[in-house]
Amino acid sequence: MDDAPDLRFALRYRRTSLIEKTLLKESSARRKSFSAALQQFEEQIEAARIVTSATRPINLYYGLVQAGLAITAAHTPGNWSFSKHGLKVLDMQPDLPNITVRPDGDGAFQFVARATGSEQLADTASFGALWASLPGLCEFPLAGATSPVALELYRERYAEGPEHGPAHFRAEIAVNTDMPEQADRESWFRTAMAHYPAMANARLWGGSDTAFREARKDRFLVDVGVPVPHGKPAQDVSEEEIEAFFDKLAPQHRFEGERYLRPPIGPEQTPPPSPLMTWWLLLYTFSMISRYQPRKWTEILDLDKSPNAAVVQHALEIALDVLPHLVLEALDKEPMLFRRPLRL
Repeated sequence: MDDAPDLRFALRYRRTSLIEKTLLKESSARRKSFSAALQQFEEQIEAARIVTSATRPINLYYGLVQAGLAITAAHTPGNWSFSKHGLKVLDMQPDLPNITVRPDGDGAFQFVARATGSEQLADTASFGALWASLPGLCEFPLAGATSPVALELYRERYAEGPEHGPAHFRAEIAVNTDMPEQADRESWFRTAMAHYPAMANARLWGGSDTAFREARKDRFLVDVGVPVPHGKPAQDVSEEEIEAFFDKLAPQHRFEGERYLRPPIGPEQTPPPSPLMTWWLLLYTFSMISRYQPRKWTEILDLDKSPNAAVVQHALEIALDVLPHLVLEALDKEPMLFRRPLRL
């Protein structure tokens, strides 16, 4: 199922429907820039559909920058325009997962991150860490990457109390690797959860023999519980409190019920930027490599020689539908959740 035609209509509709709801009503300059920028975003996305992966990141990144200008025109008080990227790739020679990007002044990335309420990039971050943290790409690991990945989380709609102690929020975590042997499961859980600070107090729900179950080859599920604050008993925990807890821990991403635990980014272990701004960082890096190191980019895309060629090309295809969706959410300042198509 391709949502692109509906999203294109929605983006066009926002050119008038958002005027009275946003800062666009303040000036004709904002409105004209908003309209022109969204038009350019749409045309860059359409151009990206036509070209191959050799050129696609350039269209995607510059289209996203124009969408960012529309977002800041609609939502940023005072100075809302920008004239530089606000980012810098330090060295394009390493293997793809080890290429790093860092903030550079106050530019497009910072303006749009502030306008959308995203975490900023606090320090240097590796491409591999950004990729691994991103819902939708974490399932397709880069060869040579070692960073912790975002984990799917399925929440329960109730809190539950163990035989002794406070109530716990209940959930299952999905892990795409071989299930550890029973003797190693407790230590595996402690080591794995250390990468997700919000899970510091999480515990296996049940013993190591019952908390783990295999879902399919190379994928298993883990039952976990996270203590309810202040030792509140299970019967006093409302559905609204449960929803708010999981919305903060692992917000829904694009599809109803699809949540991810995302690991911190960079040496400072700061929370990752939002999915929109993480895509921004990845596409900025891709665009820099493809423009200034075309030979290296061609090598990355070589399906017969590069171990990352297939996943990189797949990511650029995914972006064609993901970016309009995330841009619409940023313009509306609220989630737009679809029903997940059937996955085999």
